[in-house]
Amino acid sequence: MTPTSDTGLRVRALADQAVAAALESDWTRASDLNAKILEAAPDDIEARNRMGRALLEQGKLEEAKASFAEVLKTEPYNSIAIRGSQRIGQLLEHHTKPNVTTSRTQPRLFIEDMGKTGILRLINPAPPHILARYSAGAEAQLKEQEGLLAVHARDGELLGFLEPKVGRRLIDLIRTGNQYVAAIVSNDQQNARVAIREVLQSAENSSRISFPGHHRPAETKERAYIKGNFFRFGRDADEDGDEDADETEEETTEGSSADALDESETVEEPLVVDTGDEDAEEEEEE
Repeated sequence: MTPTSDTGLRVRALADQAVAAALESDWTRASDLNAKILEAAPDDIEARNRMGRALLEQGKLEEAKASFAEVLKTEPYNSIAIRGSQRIGQLLEHHTKPNVTTSRTQPRLFIEDMGKTGILRLINPAPPHILARYSAGAEAQLKEQEGLLAVHARDGELLGFLEPKVGRRLIDLIRTGNQYVAAIVSNDQQNARVAIREVLQSAENSSRISFPGHHRPAETKERAYIKGNFFRFGRDADEDGDEDADETEEETTEGSSADALDESETVEEPLVVDTGDEDAEEEEEE
């Protein structure tokens, strides 16, 4: 085995360990592993992005900013580094720290299950510097508030509300025994979204679907994937090209540790998107 191939195998093994550490929210170990990768392969863009995320989670904002800046020197349009830099800019400007992701990320939690999973836009989202405190993939909570369904971070911070039609439906399902889990998909205020999954359906709701609107509007290319970088969504996913969208146009439905996972993985598992358009039809039938 040549020294070059041996180094490549070692880097790959370290990358797998770094991804696993990030999924476990072990950010100190994640940064240490990515540092070892960069010692062996200084031009490894994915490792630098993962390093930026790990440092950001530890509140080391200036170091994280420098890591993303190194990526942008090589790839000025790298969407992960751009988003990371923008997020850090918000945090530094408002003299605040990120809310550290401590829960284990479960990528498969939001893989498509027809009618049971939805990617939903937040209305009246929190200000950018508030949303910047939370990473994609972080757990969220659903709470009824004055007839609307509010989405809160685990620390209680209000992130925004679900669209009234969808919110009312879920409120009724929750009141009658259904249970759901939620996680942040995008912390971009212009496109703030959460993933919600039904984890328990009550007997009373056995004939009711949580997310009946599973067809994506043709004029949008809203799509989310659990791939190498988990929770890639809409314009946040691969802004450097629409190749992923074009290659999967035949798929019928639409999904961080966004910066934690290895970009070289290529499994694409789309998620259901609830547009709310079919709610009215089902309500009329009822």
